Amino acid sequence: MKKKILILLSDPDSINYEIVKKSLYFFNNKKKNEYIFVGCKNDFSKFIKLKNTNLHFINIKKNQCVKKYLYECFRKSFSLLKNKQAHGIINLPLNKKLLPKKYLGFTEYIATKFNKKNKETMLLYSDKFSVCPNTTHIPIKFVHKKITQKLIKKNILNIHNFYKNIIKLKKPNFTILGLNPHSGVDMPGMTEEKKIIIPAIKSLKLQKIFINGPISADTAFNKIKKDKINCLIGNYHDQVLPAFKQVCGFKAINITLGLPFLRISPDHGTAKDIVGKNIGNPSSFLFALNFFEKYYKSI
Repeated sequence: MKKKILILLSDPDSINYEIVKKSLYFFNNKKKNEYIFVGCKNDFSKFIKLKNTNLHFINIKKNQCVKKYLYECFRKSFSLLKNKQAHGIINLPLNKKLLPKKYLGFTEYIATKFNKKNKETMLLYSDKFSVCPNTTHIPIKFVHKKITQKLIKKNILNIHNFYKNIIKLKKPNFTILGLNPHSGVDMPGMTEEKKIIIPAIKSLKLQKIFINGPISADTAFNKIKKDKINCLIGNYHDQVLPAFKQVCGFKAINITLGLPFLRISPDHGTAKDIVGKNIGNPSSFLFALNFFEKYYKSI
């Protein structure tokens, strides 16, 4: 029996239709999974200018209120996932302003909807290596208050389970960065490294997790190949994402761990500045599709 993967068309005022159109050849051949689009079929069909396609659709009529339209797309998708009628989801880029104000991003939104609030982990994955920000979309001034042993251990255990159970890697190797410059080695007193990060590492090692650190962020990416690091764990969003995106480009995806299924999105935004210019890059969306194909037995 094929597993069903939902594809949320998401924000209609974005490059989403364009990157799907450029990826239609993926769906022409026999697949290991069944892929089902969730969104306005009529709106999408008009854009791609094809009268008939072999795509599977759950049609949600788009109305003038985009928020209400998206809410209905989310509601239907989440219902299928909760009832085990779908086994994974790819959501195309979404303007965060279209979510209820209390949510920092789709990662937090979907976790709450599945009663997994504060149990989720954001992983930016590529075939080369991955990165995880311990905190996601919060102001930098709050980061040091949010970094706790519990948070670090939760994220690393989620990543460990992902590599063991999905990727089927026997001994995944992780390294965590320090929060302060040079991991606080030259700083007197009780730093976050001494108080929080190092004790968390020691606790994880007792659980036979292969983890090193904390290391200085300024040289961390130079050590990935040499030390065979599978995932670098940073402490805030921009500590790890800029270098990751520079190295991996569009050959990467954003995965939410800690849910009863895998949620994946392309590793880029809505790109409203290039809508209509036909220069959108579909590589990250294709990476997401091929990830589900490659690991279909594990999902």
